[in-house]
Amino acid sequence: MIEEQFEQAVAQLNESLNLAKVDNILKPVLMAGMKRGYIDAHLAVFAEVENINPEEQTAEWVDRAEKFATDNFVTLEKVAQKNASDLYAQIKSMLSEEYHEITHHNHDKIGQANVVIPYFNGWFLGAYYAYIALFTQMQSAQGTVSPTETQAIAKAASDRAEKEVEVERRKFNNRPIYRQSMLQEMLAAL
Repeated sequence: MIEEQFEQAVAQLNESLNLAKVDNILKPVLMAGMKRGYIDAHLAVFAEVENINPEEQTAEWVDRAEKFATDNFVTLEKVAQKNASDLYAQIKSMLSEEYHEITHHNHDKIGQANVVIPYFNGWFLGAYYAYIALFTQMQSAQGTVSPTETQAIAKAASDRAEKEVEVERRKFNNRPIYRQSMLQEMLAAL
């Protein structure tokens, strides 16, 4: 079962854990969550704009929307690698929080939560940046975007991403099929 594989993978990480490499271990998990959040945000906005209910979304429609999001995620990944970017700093901060948790509260061991939390932090970041891009595009279609509108877009993107990441966390905690799927993504990133 996937939960057992996940538990074993975390235990293996601890067998030869080099604390200096914690960021290198957890960043791919955060990035996997970021990609999922980015894609999910695109699916949500496209469905709203096209007025398509979840049960009406064909496999072709989902594939097309996911391909568009995945193709555009490449740009966000590049931004995440730039030391001077806000996104890089946000990722670094989130990974630092996990490092602190591991070294100060977990006796220098990675716990399962230390893998799950970066995934959802990444999910939030991906959704947040997707919503900013999509909301800005929609606003730009109506004319120029003022600084005040830019701030409002960022706030709306943050609020929506926060609300939706909480929904994803509840699904993870309460629905085995979602949990297994997300754990599989985390395992693939480890």
